[in-house]
Amino acid sequence: MTTTSHASAGYRYATYRATGLWNDERIGDLVPSRAKRHPGRELFCFEGRRVTYGEFDGWTRTVAADLVRRGVRRGDRVLVQLPNSLEALVMQVAAFRIGAVDVPVVPIYRQHEMRRILEDCRPAAIATAAELSSRRPVEEIDGLLAELGLNPAVRYVVGGERDGWEQVPPGPEETDVELPEPLSAEEPALLLYTSGTTSAPKGALLSSRALFAHMRNFQEVLEAGEHTVTLAATPLSHLGGFVAGVIFPAFLGGRSVIMRGWQPDEAVSLIEQERVSLMMGATVFLSDLVDRYEKGLAPSHRLPVYACAGAAIPPPLVDRAAQVGVSAFRAYGMTETAGVCAAAERHDPLDRRRAWDGRILRGMEIQVVDGERRPLPPGTVGELRIRGPQLLSGYTDPELTVTQIDEEGWFYPGDVGVVDDQGWVQMTGRSKDIINRGGEKFSTMDIELAIASHPDVESVAVTAVPDARLGEAVGAWLALRSGVEWRGPEQLIAHLEQAKLAKQKIPTHWHVVSDIPRSATGKIQKHRLAEIEDLES
Repeated sequence: MTTTSHASAGYRYATYRATGLWNDERIGDLVPSRAKRHPGRELFCFEGRRVTYGEFDGWTRTVAADLVRRGVRRGDRVLVQLPNSLEALVMQVAAFRIGAVDVPVVPIYRQHEMRRILEDCRPAAIATAAELSSRRPVEEIDGLLAELGLNPAVRYVVGGERDGWEQVPPGPEETDVELPEPLSAEEPALLLYTSGTTSAPKGALLSSRALFAHMRNFQEVLEAGEHTVTLAATPLSHLGGFVAGVIFPAFLGGRSVIMRGWQPDEAVSLIEQERVSLMMGATVFLSDLVDRYEKGLAPSHRLPVYACAGAAIPPPLVDRAAQVGVSAFRAYGMTETAGVCAAAERHDPLDRRRAWDGRILRGMEIQVVDGERRPLPPGTVGELRIRGPQLLSGYTDPELTVTQIDEEGWFYPGDVGVVDDQGWVQMTGRSKDIINRGGEKFSTMDIELAIASHPDVESVAVTAVPDARLGEAVGAWLALRSGVEWRGPEQLIAHLEQAKLAKQKIPTHWHVVSDIPRSATGKIQKHRLAEIEDLES
């Protein structure tokens, strides 16, 4: 890094501190400090069980002590792959309390994805489910650990039993175990795996100061406070769900209502009964709520504010939401920015909220650059780059860090868009080839490689296709080997199931074509796929 870059970074960091976006607050102190302030206040409600700040604080301390007693040390990684449950929250907060790195992983991932994640993060502790639908995640993890030669200090199982696995302590207990100090504000405390342009998940490291900078900015945009009641319906083993379920409510001194899974009719009832004032997530949740509000459901209280991020939101849906009393707005962000880095506000004009992805948040910088990474004038479409107090510390792969973050601290997410002279951002596409299905991002290369391994397939291209409910779905275009007759996708679906590919990655739109379009250099031209006629089955 050049001397100029060092000086520039020092000035930026001083500005972050001077404006209050950065301080020395540690994420491991968040719940204990709030519990000390108001121990009897309700923190969250989950399936009718109401948990106060004090009760949750006591439980997380008990689990933290159990981790330490079993050999987990400061700086170790604690992997949590659980469906929505109280244990999914307590394990992650307990990791923060002992200075361990929290590694939440969405439960849809199976052996295909988990092999790479386990090999990369090498956790000292793991918490997973005994059963998940027809799967046995605990057995899947055991098999992978043996294959990789990994032996964590402790393995926790939820919802069943298995030899060699422990139960998560069920509640607050007296303990004399001395807990290590939480990680400092600048140390990475959260490790999240996000899909990119390659098949391997990327491990993004976030510090306490990045997380708190995001929460301070988000609080301002939302005008949120102790009065805020948040509905959390996304996976708690995902940044969005974990923040909505416990981190943001605790930061505010407010409370959350947590759902085990998305059930639209139940959500309508919970919003009305609990007087929910905020929800954030992907397009699918807002679409389902608006559908039901248009039918006249929930006459006494409807969700007033919905922050939509993680998937494309059609402008007409924002219009429909406004007509039923929901102030919906788009936001732009990603794992690497600890959440959203641009967002509209509920009182912004409808034409802005429906067509733009928000105004750049305080302290954040978003520029549009050309192919040589030179800044372009406002209103010009180009590649987006981001810098600011919410940015990730780096990736677990040092080479990837160097590739995506330059010497001046700019992060290049691979998105294409425009920034106007008022600081409003509009993403127009992605140079990365990923699919954003209801907020979950998948690598198309990952899916293509799995399909191409079937002996009937000559070549394949996978891309996003529009979906009214989820924003995007998975579409596959196939050229079959000579002599193979297409009898429908069932055989390929079974092949992907056998490969243990996450079910959400399995294509729902199948097209058999004579040839996959390519450029003169052999690169697949995915923009031409929709123009190709399917062969007759």
